[in-house]
Amino acid sequence: MTDLTASAARDLTGEWRLALTAERKSPMTIALYLDALSRYPNWVKTQDLPPMRRTSLQTWITDMLTAGRSPSTARIRQQAVRRYAAWLTAVGHLDAAPFQGMTSPKLDQPVVDPLTVAQVRALLATASSIRQPDPEARSLRHVRDEAIIRLMAETGIRLSEVIALTARDLDLDAGLVTIQRGKDGRGRVIPVGPATTAAIRTYLAVRRTQPHADREELWLGERRCGLAADALYRSLRRRADLAGIAGFRPHRLRHTAAHRWLAAGGSESGLMAMAGWTRVEMLIRYTRAHAGERAATEARRLDLGSL
Repeated sequence: MTDLTASAARDLTGEWRLALTAERKSPMTIALYLDALSRYPNWVKTQDLPPMRRTSLQTWITDMLTAGRSPSTARIRQQAVRRYAAWLTAVGHLDAAPFQGMTSPKLDQPVVDPLTVAQVRALLATASSIRQPDPEARSLRHVRDEAIIRLMAETGIRLSEVIALTARDLDLDAGLVTIQRGKDGRGRVIPVGPATTAAIRTYLAVRRTQPHADREELWLGERRCGLAADALYRSLRRRADLAGIAGFRPHRLRHTAAHRWLAAGGSESGLMAMAGWTRVEMLIRYTRAHAGERAATEARRLDLGSL
């Protein structure tokens, strides 16, 4: 079999979902891949094109980019179709992988400025503006978001890793948080300081009073459910608007933590361990916005011109 119809390609996605789950791909990765696989067969059908042809996939990607879709969206969708085709080949539905050797759309690498200390404090102020002597008098949303902002700004933990935490992952007496499964399935243990530890303890005190406190998830929503990633994303964006921070995305807190680590004299190897990176390229990408500023500070400290 050298090609598949669009309907046949679509019918096999259930088997691929099972294969991805067996490979322990993250739920987010599986969702993104299956979303692409729900779109591509429909598109080739409307265009009367065979799905397993390079020119068909290239045309789909070109149409997305021309229509204003981001290169990152086009990239992940192209990768999904290519990996699906490779799986079809491996299990015998195709004689040869039709997209072998194709390259992904090139991504822009914009410089992301970390938040200043003043901006982080302003962000925290939106969650801690209603102070009460009794922690349980503060709303769940305020204490939760303050703890999360402090955790992300200090450690650079990813939003998906925040959402995945459970109470069993905390060792607050030792000041440690365990990421059971980060990106690419790698786990790690990250330290947290006294301020973040105190904020998490305050949240836990309020959490214990909630009617849905028996849920496994660490972070609770306010409607007797766990906190979803999109809900946290929206909550942090609203706080950034209140704090007057333009162009905010929660991932900027990861850039902020990386910059502050190096600016405070932390080692690059320590930062890579904290952030869960295995490639130096990721360290450079996340810290290049103020690399020159940090180098100038270090040069003044070294004073190598004094001979």
